[in-house]
Amino acid sequence: MSKTGYVGFVTIGQSPRNDVLDDIGTILPRELKIVQAGALDEFNTAEEVYKNLRPASGETVYVTRMRSGEEVKVSKERLMPYVETKVRQLEEAGVDVVVILCSGEFPEFDVAPVVVYPDKILKGISSSIQYRGPTAVLVPSSDHLQYGYKKWSKYFNEPLVIPISPYTASLQQFAEVGNQLKRNNIQLAVMDCVGYSFQQKTIIREYSPSTKVVSTRGVIGRIVSELF
Repeated sequence: MSKTGYVGFVTIGQSPRNDVLDDIGTILPRELKIVQAGALDEFNTAEEVYKNLRPASGETVYVTRMRSGEEVKVSKERLMPYVETKVRQLEEAGVDVVVILCSGEFPEFDVAPVVVYPDKILKGISSSIQYRGPTAVLVPSSDHLQYGYKKWSKYFNEPLVIPISPYTASLQQFAEVGNQLKRNNIQLAVMDCVGYSFQQKTIIREYSPSTKVVSTRGVIGRIVSELF
């Protein structure tokens, strides 16, 4: 099977997201040609982003980061045109596959390349797992507590939604999450944000060895590899 291909990764923040690609790259075929694009690339500062995309009351909050590593929160509803622009630019560049680097919910973009939506992958995996015990879902902000509970209650019985930022939380805080999972005998966890790193997953597993952890980065890497 050929391992050559051209894949475009679209972040909802600023590109490049080498923090994400460094992890995913350990899974992807080495021969793949990769290009990155960011929905917020045209903005110079977080202040400019907030001037245009600060979430208003009633809007869905998405969490991402600037090129500098600074965390920003944006309105999903007003972000979508920026994401679509980048998807279309990658289509024009001739990519075979477009990967959305976010596990939030997105509309289907009417473009020619294959589009990978991590949200749908995570939901597909979750709907394929039979587990009646308590399940934890990590989300990047306390703004996502209600949203996360509603989203994941369709797949898990009374999910425990744990807000922890992949960008500002320390490794010690992830260790504390692991201890929380162990204390509550939680055997399954979903890391519902592409910002969560393999290192953060490893820390959780070290402190709660019996917990099976599904990471967004891991499923992206494996699905893209399967396509080639």
